Amino acid sequence: MARLYLTGGLRLDGPSGSFTDADLPGNQGRVAFAALAVERRPLSHDQLADIVWDERPPAQWKGALAPVISKIRSLITTTGLDGTAVLASGGGAYELRLPADIWVDLEDALRRLDRAEGALRHDRHGDATLDATVASSILRRPVLAGVDNLWADRVRDRLVDSLYRCSVVLATAWNQLGDHQLAVTAAHTAIDLDPLRELAHRLLIETELARGDHSAALRAYTRCVELFATELGAEPSPATLELGHVLGRD
Repeated sequence: MARLYLTGGLRLDGPSGSFTDADLPGNQGRVAFAALAVERRPLSHDQLADIVWDERPPAQWKGALAPVISKIRSLITTTGLDGTAVLASGGGAYELRLPADIWVDLEDALRRLDRAEGALRHDRHGDATLDATVASSILRRPVLAGVDNLWADRVRDRLVDSLYRCSVVLATAWNQLGDHQLAVTAAHTAIDLDPLRELAHRLLIETELARGDHSAALRAYTRCVELFATELGAEPSPATLELGHVLGRD
């Protein structure tokens, strides 16, 4: 089975060979290949040029983009796949048409995250932790590390959101399974990823209470209230404030 890695460095493994981001033609080649692989839809020549050159393509961008695409096609061919068929062009657009049975790390991570959230909704906490753990291990790896690019930044932001969701699943599921230390670690990870999203704070407070550490729960609650007051000028939701009542912070 062919395998495509978009995190931790680009890599395509085919039936008879592979290539990595080091083989691609510079950052322009890395961004072009990553964009085609992540979007998985036809991108017009103009759209791809905007992505590659941060919406400021040079005057002669068509002449600059063509050899980048040609090099990517050649590299795909070295893996044993048909470069012309996989990196298709037509109607003024390029599209990466990967084999139906290819494994793509980001797509697998997002499928697992969806499954984990579904398992959590149905109280299958063990299943939720298994899928969320694999998904988070993929989502933690960098995308286009060292490449300063607006499109890449937007992708990274989406993946941070997905990793936050993974951490929330893990904090919730591990708490229900009674492994409060793992739940605390996952809740802290979620808070570090997005400190202004309240759910992770509440999960941390609940987990500290569940393992009997009233002081830690109180510290977590106080940090949440102070952060929201400072950054948002608002109180947390009634659900979180109710935990304050439980903690004696009326």
